[in-house]
Amino acid sequence: MGSLETWTLPSSLEKRVVDTLRIADRWGYGLAGEDVARLLHGGPADPSDVESVLASSPGVMYRGGVAALSGRGDLIEKSLARRLSNGGLAALYFEIAEEFARDLLRHNPFVRAIAVCGSTASGGLEAGDDIDFNLFAEDGTKYVVYLSALLLGLKYSVLHGRPFRGGASLLALLPKVTCVNVVWTESHSRPFLRQDASLAFELLRSVPIAGTAHYARTLESNPWLGAHFPQIFTRVVADRVGPQRPTLIAGAIGAVARFPLGRRVLEQVCRGVVAAIHRVVRLTRERDPEAMARHTFLRRVKFPYDVLQD
Repeated sequence: MGSLETWTLPSSLEKRVVDTLRIADRWGYGLAGEDVARLLHGGPADPSDVESVLASSPGVMYRGGVAALSGRGDLIEKSLARRLSNGGLAALYFEIAEEFARDLLRHNPFVRAIAVCGSTASGGLEAGDDIDFNLFAEDGTKYVVYLSALLLGLKYSVLHGRPFRGGASLLALLPKVTCVNVVWTESHSRPFLRQDASLAFELLRSVPIAGTAHYARTLESNPWLGAHFPQIFTRVVADRVGPQRPTLIAGAIGAVARFPLGRRVLEQVCRGVVAAIHRVVRLTRERDPEAMARHTFLRRVKFPYDVLQD
């Protein structure tokens, strides 16, 4: 999502292009030329005009149809490789994402919307990448939803782990297939506590697959998004996954949470379980400097929405 600084919309197309690449750079990737034009900070521009800027700006490297900030040729090579591998993986990843979404909606009555994000959404998949999700939930159920998604993730690691063996693992035992980046509750997203260009870009790049009406209403309750990326309000999306028949587990969770005290107790219990799981996972990664650096980075860019930051 990015840092918390205030962004001022620049006046020139070149400055808008550079700002867009700066946001992408913070996540460690370059952008295809057509994506720069489509995702441009301040609103989309004519692709031919953007390409002219990419080819001439001293602040930009542009090679093979991919752009990055000047001096970041490593990101261009990385992005070119990922664009080549994406075509053979995208269908599989979205198929698993939709299957996961159906499962989560069946087992948890508090999920209001599910969006795919990360490399699956951006079209830059590499073998071993996990499937990232942003979830939207009822107030008072952040950890109930997060724990449900974590437990379902174990099922997907067992069922679909083979293509993901080159990536991260769960407790050094199972390939990590699904990853929940953020669970946003209604009071934290209508409007969002953070209101910066990096968060707006994260929402613009996400692909909602379930609860798209809720997702759209959330965006509409954040008119500040239009100051950064007005194109976010013109996207047309439809549910890939519709409402699901609730399971007995969902019924039991809903019955407990029907009363305010029951909901508070359930949420605190789930938060405790999540905290214990995270401590164990952290212990397994303490000797891996790269994994710890990634953990620190993600905690910073997700603030204040990451788990256990409330």
